[in-house]
Amino acid sequence: MTRERARGGGMRTSRLPLLLAGLCGALVTGGALLATSSGRQWLHRVDSAVLGERGTDAWARWRASEDWSSVAPLRPGQDYAWLAAAGVPVRIAHALGESDQRTANTLGAARRAYAAGLRVLEVDLVLEGGELRCQHDPGPQGDLLKDGCNINTLLSTVPRDAWIVLDLKSDIETAGQYIVDRIQGTPDERRVVFQLYQPKDFSLFNRWQSRANLPGPILSTYRVRRSVDHVARHADRLGVGAFAVPLDRLPALSFRPAGARILAHPVHDCLSWAEALRRVDGVYTLSSLQCASLSPVRST
Repeated sequence: MTRERARGGGMRTSRLPLLLAGLCGALVTGGALLATSSGRQWLHRVDSAVLGERGTDAWARWRASEDWSSVAPLRPGQDYAWLAAAGVPVRIAHALGESDQRTANTLGAARRAYAAGLRVLEVDLVLEGGELRCQHDPGPQGDLLKDGCNINTLLSTVPRDAWIVLDLKSDIETAGQYIVDRIQGTPDERRVVFQLYQPKDFSLFNRWQSRANLPGPILSTYRVRRSVDHVARHADRLGVGAFAVPLDRLPALSFRPAGARILAHPVHDCLSWAEALRRVDGVYTLSSLQCASLSPVRST
């Protein structure tokens, strides 16, 4: 018996190097995946679909100070009339309705989205040279079409019964203040919808809303480091009526904020449309997208 135990102990000891080698291999493989953009995307998809973003949340708690528990809520009675105008299901024109095309974020795209019946149009904005321009990234735009779209020309072009959702790609405090200074005391106050991405954005919005009669904002998890469920649970207390989730993070969302419409993006094809609408109330999409299950939107 003593001999058998000794042999068993020897077998367990002999396995130890193999276990250590396997662990080292897993760490090396994980490190290699994290070192590439495609690898990080793959790991994130697995974490979202299988683990409910528990890995994302653990990493964020360790590396980032994103505290949603201390965020001051929005003032009561937020005006979400723009959600009703967006239809059922809610449709928001992504990049003015022509995302991933040369004509994205142009005045022409905005006109075509409005003509297609959409009444809520999202635009990417970059603050450059003292001007808030309609574009996704700073710097040269390559072969992307430019037709003079900025926040001023856009508000002048889009009819007054439509809303503009702001995706601010520059510093939100500077760009947001630029917009509030532009629209304060004008009818445009009521049709500019801010998207809020981080805890600090809520204090900024509360300050801006004390100066301008702004409609209710969207809480977007596009730049959130914590899990979407973690933020969704705080969204109840914050009083938001619209909660946006990237399509690839949607599998991790198991909690629905009370009183909030859930919006997914980007939805640029009918397969994504069908997948998203099983779980959400609306989408950021293309103005030209036509699917068999698509509910009719308001005619022009």
